[in-house]
Amino acid sequence: MTTTPTKQTTADLDDLACALFRPLNLDDLLAALPGLLAAALGDGLEWRVRIAADDRPFEAPALAEARWQVSLPLRHDGRLLGAIVAGSRKAVAPDWWDEDRAGRAASLIAAAIDHHQRAARPAGRLASQGAHLRSDLAAILSHEMRTPLASIKGYASALLLEDAYWDEETRREFLLAIDAETDHLTQLIEDVLDASIIEAGALRIEPEPILLPHMVRRAIDKLALRTDRHRFVLSFPPDFPAVMADALRIDQVLSNLLDNAVKYSPQGGLIVVSGRVAGDEVVVSVADQGIGIAPEHLNKLFERYFRASTNGRRVAGTGLGLPISDAIIRAHGGRIWAESTVGQGTVFSFTLPLAPRDTETDAEGS
Repeated sequence: MTTTPTKQTTADLDDLACALFRPLNLDDLLAALPGLLAAALGDGLEWRVRIAADDRPFEAPALAEARWQVSLPLRHDGRLLGAIVAGSRKAVAPDWWDEDRAGRAASLIAAAIDHHQRAARPAGRLASQGAHLRSDLAAILSHEMRTPLASIKGYASALLLEDAYWDEETRREFLLAIDAETDHLTQLIEDVLDASIIEAGALRIEPEPILLPHMVRRAIDKLALRTDRHRFVLSFPPDFPAVMADALRIDQVLSNLLDNAVKYSPQGGLIVVSGRVAGDEVVVSVADQGIGIAPEHLNKLFERYFRASTNGRRVAGTGLGLPISDAIIRAHGGRIWAESTVGQGTVFSFTLPLAPRDTETDAEGS
């Protein structure tokens, strides 16, 4: 890059240091450097900056028409990152040229280049990881959608057979299966949409006073229709206070945690949903008697697309339910976490703020 500043300025090196770390990326920095150098060191020179490539020897650029020029190496932590060349059509350096000051400016610039290069590396890795995660999601959705679609198609085709007779109980069983598989597909789609909303930073909540025990009971009743291996227990004190929360979003969290409890206790057992007051918030817990989660997997549970394995086999799902629940609870100003013992079960807990006392009479359970 080449530029010839014309306006005389004398900025302090402190101003240069502040400006160097302002650009968002390395390209912005390189584009701004000639003007920054002219402001910090002096006007009337031509400036050129070149960054060293990692895969070949580096040579400082030359200014073909400059009768006087000087090269300032850009070194940081023992590494040669590039060079700055300053030049003039005159045969001698300008009166204001200060070699020491120029060297200090080059050191600042080298540190800034190193900073932006390091910042760009994780971004590149994250982009690669993002592409890999999107590929994984496509594979997961393909697998997860195929099973309910096959069931819906099979039951619907059976009901449409003209030469087959189905009694009322069988027809109802087929229709209930279609209804359940349709709900499964709907949930998959909603999870993907919610994940996109959260990634875009567009998650919105509308808090109102709600009564959690009523909401939990409805969530349990809904899930109990899908399993006959589990027993559900609701354990809230009779005077449990109202909380400030978005009813639809908290219902989503409860459904995710209950569904997770069922998945990770495939042999059945007891699932207990309990609540207690802790200061100015409440703690709600969902405990199962399932296979548990290994310690090395606990800190990954709320990562997008992660699904802990059980006995070497992946549990069905997109791996989006828990990350979405985490985002919803954090949007409420709460926390969510998991505790588990392999072979004994898992407890998921989350917190929500209490509703102001003067609003409790308006609280609803939905």
